[in-house]
Amino acid sequence: MQTNPHTMVWMLFTTWFIVYWIIGGVFFSLVATASAMSMRKARFSCLFTFGSVAAAYGAATTGVLLAANNRAARCPAPSPEAFHAFGDLLSCNISAILVAGGMFFALLLTAGMVALLFSRIEKSR
Repeated sequence: MQTNPHTMVWMLFTTWFIVYWIIGGVFFSLVATASAMSMRKARFSCLFTFGSVAAAYGAATTGVLLAANNRAARCPAPSPEAFHAFGDLLSCNISAILVAGGMFFALLLTAGMVALLFSRIEKSR
C-alpha cells in the first residue's frame, strides 16, 4: 500500500501553518508596537490568518513536489505508513522543504505588510 501524497501535504501544511502563524504574529506585533500605529486588530488578525493558511498550503505543496522530484540515491524507499513516509521525506529532502518554506514565508511577510497598512486607522484632527 502506497502512502497518499495528500497526507504528506496535510502534515506539512499543519506544521508550516503553526510556524508561520506564531513567528509571523510575533513579528507583526513587534512591528505594530514599534511604529505605534493604531489599527483594527480584528481585521489584521483575520487577514493574517488567511494569509498564513494560503502560504502554508503553498509551501507544503511546493515542498512535497520539490522533495519528490529531487530524490537522492541514498534515500530509502518510501514507507507505506504515513508517519514513517513523512519522516523519510523530512530526513531525505529537508533542503527542498526548507527552501519552499522560506520562499512562502517571505511572501507571507510581504502580504502581512500590505494587510498591516490596510488595517490601520487614520487619525483625524
